[in-house]
Amino acid sequence: MLNKIKPSVKEPLIVYTTGLIITVLAAIFFGIVGYPPVNTVSGSLGITTPSIYMLPVFFPYGMLLGEVIYLGIERKKRVFSLLLLIECIIIGLFSFIRYVVQIPFSGHSIILFFYIVHQCLTYKLRYPMRFIIGIIVLVITLIYKIFFWNDPLTFFLGALLGIILWIPEGIYIIKKDRDFLSN
Repeated sequence: MLNKIKPSVKEPLIVYTTGLIITVLAAIFFGIVGYPPVNTVSGSLGITTPSIYMLPVFFPYGMLLGEVIYLGIERKKRVFSLLLLIECIIIGLFSFIRYVVQIPFSGHSIILFFYIVHQCLTYKLRYPMRFIIGIIVLVITLIYKIFFWNDPLTFFLGALLGIILWIPEGIYIIKKDRDFLSN
């Protein structure tokens, strides 16, 4: 069925649908187990994270996974697809560790800064709606982390880690695939 869809429609359909599915699955998960407490670098604030903070980040993360799925289905850029999958797994692991154990990195920041750098430098803003979605989710995260919870350290350390996790992708694009966007 997917083979009959034009590539110009197939790619965004897979990417955005995957983002939506991952977000819905996260909502179901948190609906069952409950939302986690707010943990800052100085400890727990004794409140629960709201859904408006927790859920939006799953959409950009799901879109990254959607890119991996699309590249896999189309059998395009196999090395890049594998690299992006590995990066998504590492990002997911760091974010899950942050969910389970208090480490001084914001999982949201890790995901968002990787995602935004990926959109800006890998795709050179080829997909402006994806970039805008990342910025909107970043603003939500920034408001909660900095203004409501006074937790800039985990925000900025997560941002730094997200950017660092993108570096292998940047090196790959520079060395192996100079015309990455042409196909």
